[in-house]
Amino acid sequence: MTQNNDAAVTQWDLIRAFLALERHGEYAVAAEMEGIDDSTLRRRIRTLEQHMGRTLFVRGVRGWCAASDQHELVQAALKMEEASHAFSRIRQQGAGVIRISVLDAFAQRFSQVFGLFREKYPCLVLNITTETHFVDLEKDQVDIAIRLARPMQAVSALRIRKLGEVRVNAYASGIFLQQLAASGEMLKLETLQQLGMNLRFSHSDHNFIYGKLEPADFGLHGEVVTWSDSFLVLARMCELGFGVAILPAILAQDYQGLQPLSPDLTGVTTEMWMISRFDLRAAWQRDLAAMLGSVAKIVKLEHAWRRLDGRNDDGFQVAPFPG
Repeated sequence: MTQNNDAAVTQWDLIRAFLALERHGEYAVAAEMEGIDDSTLRRRIRTLEQHMGRTLFVRGVRGWCAASDQHELVQAALKMEEASHAFSRIRQQGAGVIRISVLDAFAQRFSQVFGLFREKYPCLVLNITTETHFVDLEKDQVDIAIRLARPMQAVSALRIRKLGEVRVNAYASGIFLQQLAASGEMLKLETLQQLGMNLRFSHSDHNFIYGKLEPADFGLHGEVVTWSDSFLVLARMCELGFGVAILPAILAQDYQGLQPLSPDLTGVTTEMWMISRFDLRAAWQRDLAAMLGSVAKIVKLEHAWRRLDGRNDDGFQVAPFPG
């Protein structure tokens, strides 16, 4: 028997044909239960018998059944069937580690979603890392990335979904503005100290609206006194009165001391995208995608969004998410 023949013996369709005939005793019934025709089932049984080098079934009063000395073969086939069922259950229920890369600021925002998802799929372990650059999902073995940019390169293995639109504006703290007023200085946008986002990583292959923004888009021309690759650092320093920062509105609203620098500044709309290596077919994959897409649910967290710019708007508009 050749090595190729040995491999053919283990083909699952042959094992299923063997079990079907053992269970139902008749070729016609077994074939119907397997969703194949009678001739196909007979051919698979003959193929299996040829590889085994002997007749596997005998005719009895209750129809065809495995020969009396084939008990171990029947048990082995049953174990294979159970293993196949277990594999399918795990695939559908979700098990293993899911690696998610997300900006630090939005990792906070999605914490409730991640927690609820884990409650629904306790066999899954989430490994959430915060990115200061756009990771390569294939190279870095990341399953899902959530970022303020859409990949532009044609990567057939990736699934890309728009989660929503995120408003960005220039923010300052009440402390900062009070200090300016106390010093008798006029609020001159062109001279204000700035806190800048360090974007010194390659993003030319993304449509990165935030990365294209300039302080001048908000009327700012002052000196950048501190750089950081973390929105959280910039927001906290801004709240403490160390300068003006260009921040996503949904982040700024978590800091009580922050307010839009000027009521005349309406901000700029950027986009949030989910990039996934999954095809979203399994139930848990669809659920995770839907939960991330329905960011509006997060509004029901422990604290309500505050009105910072005179509108009842949390700075995030949810995009329709295909089911």
